[in-house]
Amino acid sequence: MKRTRPFALLLAALLMVAASPAVAGDLEDDLDEVRQRINALESQVAGVEADRSPILDEALAAQAVLDEAEAELAATQAEHDRIATQLESIESRLSEVRTELQVRFAHLEVLRGDVERTREQAEAWVVEAYVRGGMAEPGIAFAAGAVADISIGVAYLELLTGLSSGTADRYQEAVDAEAAEEAKVKEVEAMLNAEALSLDRAKNDFETTIASLDEQRAVLAARAAQQSARLAEIDGVIDQYENELAALEREEDSIQALIYAANNPPSSGSGNLIRPVPGAVSSGFGPRIHPIYGTSKMHNGVDMNASQGDPIKAAGSGTVILSGVKGGYGNTVMIDHGGGMVTLYAHQSKLGVSVGQTVSQGEVIGWIGSTGLSTAPHLHFEVRINGTPRNPVNYW
Repeated sequence: MKRTRPFALLLAALLMVAASPAVAGDLEDDLDEVRQRINALESQVAGVEADRSPILDEALAAQAVLDEAEAELAATQAEHDRIATQLESIESRLSEVRTELQVRFAHLEVLRGDVERTREQAEAWVVEAYVRGGMAEPGIAFAAGAVADISIGVAYLELLTGLSSGTADRYQEAVDAEAAEEAKVKEVEAMLNAEALSLDRAKNDFETTIASLDEQRAVLAARAAQQSARLAEIDGVIDQYENELAALEREEDSIQALIYAANNPPSSGSGNLIRPVPGAVSSGFGPRIHPIYGTSKMHNGVDMNASQGDPIKAAGSGTVILSGVKGGYGNTVMIDHGGGMVTLYAHQSKLGVSVGQTVSQGEVIGWIGSTGLSTAPHLHFEVRINGTPRNPVNYW
């Protein structure tokens, strides 16, 4: 909502008619308008923040589900990688075994040649023994019918074991070695092939699972991004409202200061209060840039120079109506002097009076500090008449 007339023009008009009785009334109207706009904006902010709460919950829930999905995907990917590495190791071992097989098969060829030569030697020896008629070896004659066709088998060679001078033994050893080599090679290859097949199936299963999980993660990520975008949009609206509120509050403070100036022209300072501390005024009454917030705010009192622990004296006689912590004022004492006048002494390090206590003008009521919203030890001193802040220097 835009103002119907620029504030700069309003200020110029005020400067020209500062002595006019109508000025305060116009300012009051402007102040009411600003306060209405502030109330409307605060209601809008409250409504937007109410809408923001469930969206924030949805965004947090979506992010939590996404985090869980990503954790599951990461774990599955890690297991897939572990199996893939193991499979690579098995395949490397298979390659080595197959190379070894080639060597073993070559060795088998040598063995087979040895077997064949041994068989030939054994058969030749039997034939020779037979030709001799088995004269020297009766066992040959006994078995002559079995070798009429010179067909020699292992069983028959065993019969000749004692006569072969080791020929039959070498033959049997060669046969056994060949069988052992073949069995060993087949066993190792079968074992590695089975393990590689199992790992390959597991790897493929994990790849399928990873693809599915990645699709789910993409959906969840899109949902979380959507919620975050909605939240950011609402936060942007809230920031805009809050910036407008800050501007209106600065305008409110400025109008209040102008109203005070119109109703309270400077006086000679012939008041009935004393200075609570002897130090000079370092920050006067009226609008100023707040030392902590950095924004323009109405300064409802004066800041007076003092050192940590210096005594603070009552500016006038009266009754203590507050002695304790008061928001950004920190440790604070307020004294009711009657006739609607109340004085306030803020940022104290230590309080020296209690509520209900009657104090005299000049009596120590506390000690200088830097509690509350304060950047260094000093005294913030206010005078209020019927609750309205007034410039304290006009009452000294």
